Amino acid sequence: MTQRLAIIGIGKFGRHLARELASKGADVLAIDADMDRLDDLKQVVAHTVRLDAREESALRGQGLVDYDAVIVGFGDDFEVTLLTVAALQTIGIQRIIVRATTPTHERILQHLGIKEVVLPSVEAAERLATSLMYAGVLDSFSLSSDATIAEVTAPDGFIGRTVAEVPFRQKHDVSLITIKRIQKRPVLFGLGTKEVEMVIGVPKDETLIERGDVLVVFGSKEAIGRLASA
Repeated sequence: MTQRLAIIGIGKFGRHLARELASKGADVLAIDADMDRLDDLKQVVAHTVRLDAREESALRGQGLVDYDAVIVGFGDDFEVTLLTVAALQTIGIQRIIVRATTPTHERILQHLGIKEVVLPSVEAAERLATSLMYAGVLDSFSLSSDATIAEVTAPDGFIGRTVAEVPFRQKHDVSLITIKRIQKRPVLFGLGTKEVEMVIGVPKDETLIERGDVLVVFGSKEAIGRLASA
């Protein structure tokens, strides 16, 4: 199913994200108050709309509740970011991703209930595009134009199999680097438990893949995308 994604605020970050998502096959709606910024994307994305994102009624008219996610990409004016986020929350957008320019802004957004905050850079746009297009990819880091290290939730078909039983290289064209696993450990005096993330290290052939494991893999973006959908 084609991902429907709206980007509000077409600066350097928003423009790069829009191009990345469109190149991966997403149905992208680009929104900005500046028509000149939108003109650069008219031949790239599916839709462009000029409006003031602080106006709730204008946003409501775009049918954003039907989109998989709305990304707020403003960076220069944090007040506009906050007003846009408030408007999106009011009209009932379930998944809002916001670009922050400072750690302080990030904390403020988190206090407002925004769980997904990204800090600015072209690399951040590329990483966000990958995680939006491939549901199983939690994070990624590009080493070159194609080579990528990514964290992928272990697909259902891998659960209960050993590392040796999964043809990472032969079929999926990726290399398994390590496995991250959440374990419950008792707290002091046995008063309950806490979840601790454990890195297994170099996985052995006999290492069993468990539900909830995060596979850290190396390969091309396309191969990692296929692995996440396996």
